[in-house]
Amino acid sequence: MRLRDVALQQAYEHALLDTDLRLLPLTRDVLCRAAGLRAAIPALRTPDALHAATAIGCGCAGFITNDPGFRRVPGLPVILLDRFLQEG
Repeated sequence: MRLRDVALQQAYEHALLDTDLRLLPLTRDVLCRAAGLRAAIPALRTPDALHAATAIGCGCAGFITNDPGFRRVPGLPVILLDRFLQEG
């Protein structure tokens, strides 16, 4: 939006709204789990803790990221995208 790139904005909207992507609510459970993760892993930033807490709470089979720091989160099934692409 800052760049006023309408095509890019539409691509993001399509990816988020017109696909099988499931958006999950930010619940009290997620907030509490994220706070616990932040307390246990001080280097984990709040947005990352919210993502990790949501993934753990919904029982996701794989958390795809390029940030190896997520490996510190217990119970989070991390898939490093770079490594996955190299193996594939």
